[in-house]
Amino acid sequence: MAISKTSAVFRKNGQTLDITATANIAAGDIKIVDGLMCMAQWPIANGETGVLKVLQRGEVIEITTDEAIGATNAGVAIYVTSAGLVSKSDASGANKLLGYTAKAVVAGDLSFEVVCA
Repeated sequence: MAISKTSAVFRKNGQTLDITATANIAAGDIKIVDGLMCMAQWPIANGETGVLKVLQRGEVIEITTDEAIGATNAGVAIYVTSAGLVSKSDASGANKLLGYTAKAVVAGDLSFEVVCA
């Protein structure tokens, strides 16, 4: 059965997502919200409402880590853990695909670019 009437109101362009932080979020943190890969562009304090950028396919972001991911070729899949950390492992499906390395990563590099999937 079809719905007899549908009405919609434009709210925003979908590139951002409003959230209430359940813990402090630092600028640059990667968060998975309802299956969407997001990045904080500004800090959001615990309990405060803030805005995350929804990462779009084809966008390139620079990731900086505390530990090197090791020598990696261009095009290698990069995943995000539930804790917001990056990994080259999908952990049998537990980690979510962020994207692919934009270029080769040299062993010891703590920063690298990812093309979002």
